[in-house]
Amino acid sequence: MYLLIVVINDEDILEDLITGWLDIGITGATVMESTDLLQLISHHIPIFAGFRSFAGTGIRHNKTLLIGIEKKQILDNAIEFLESICRKNYKLSQGVYFVVPLLKFGRLGPEISASELQNHLGKKIGHS
Repeated sequence: MYLLIVVINDEDILEDLITGWLDIGITGATVMESTDLLQLISHHIPIFAGFRSFAGTGIRHNKTLLIGIEKKQILDNAIEFLESICRKNYKLSQGVYFVVPLLKFGRLGPEISASELQNHLGKKIGHS
């Protein structure tokens, strides 16, 4: 069991990433908006205002994804897909990822069959 944590600096790849991960069996992820430390201090702490020339004019937001993955093969496929998208994009500093082993992993709520889960996921994304 693993926790894959991905911080994406380039939101343009997010849709393709999530779609590709759905195809390999990742159906759950938590996506949070986050801000790079350099961005934050250059805009909110006056002594570091000079860093704005490095950080850009406005605060850029990243997306941080947390994904619990039960099988090593799915983890490997997820990372391979992530890396391939970033290589094709040809942009520097697109983000980072790391993997943390999980001691426990569980789903909350009643146990349901695979077909019920598929139906539930379909409703979540707007398919009847």
